[in-house]
Amino acid sequence: MSLRCSIVGGSGYAGGELLRLLLDHPQAQVQAVSSRSLAGQPIHRVHPNLRKRADLLFTVPQEVPRSDVIFLCLPHGQAAGEIERWLNLAPLVIDLSADFRLRDPAVYKAWYEGEHPAPSRLATAVYGLPELSRSTLRGARLVSGVGCNATAMNLALLPLARAGLIERVICDIKVGSSESGAEPTEGSHHPERSGAVRTYAPVGHRHAAEVEQELGAFPLDVSITAIEMVRGVLCTSHVIPTRRLEMKELWKLYRAAYA
Repeated sequence: MSLRCSIVGGSGYAGGELLRLLLDHPQAQVQAVSSRSLAGQPIHRVHPNLRKRADLLFTVPQEVPRSDVIFLCLPHGQAAGEIERWLNLAPLVIDLSADFRLRDPAVYKAWYEGEHPAPSRLATAVYGLPELSRSTLRGARLVSGVGCNATAMNLALLPLARAGLIERVICDIKVGSSESGAEPTEGSHHPERSGAVRTYAPVGHRHAAEVEQELGAFPLDVSITAIEMVRGVLCTSHVIPTRRLEMKELWKLYRAAYA
């Protein structure tokens, strides 16, 4: 039995990649993809890699039908203001933005510099990283997508954090141009940043809040640098452990978590 899936905001990088994955999934049926600016046009208009893969046309959000799963690929801050509408149309809503990643409204306000539009939904949203939330993802009504840099850090540090072995961490992260999304800015547009190395967040990146929430509080310094690359995140974590560790013990911890 196929799940009826709809994508709200399907013209960007996240929406296009999600669409590609769903079209290849044997148990997913994509029934609607919305884009206000491209309504009525075929999806391959902005996703040429999907030409001849599906006959879908972009629709407006107001025409998204009832679904088994609705994916929200909207700009940060927009999904939270519309969340009740989408929850009324599907038993499961997966939001790919940052709107529901942090469970504490006060923490959200501190990192995103504003009140959350739907604070009552924060505590019940499930952080969508299976390595951390696999059991609670089953039966969830609202699942939050996870930060790209946060995911790199969480996966790198999870085995050590679970074992209580982290005294302090410095995460040096290198990222590609697609991380900033499809809308170009002076700092993110690939022709402008090509050939350059630019540290755009030497301290204080908001994805550090996701690491603290999921792995616990320990001193964490994060530095993020844009490099000559389109896709991908490279996280080099310099960990000061609480005690001396042999290489064999490290391998055992990581194999137990991921093998």
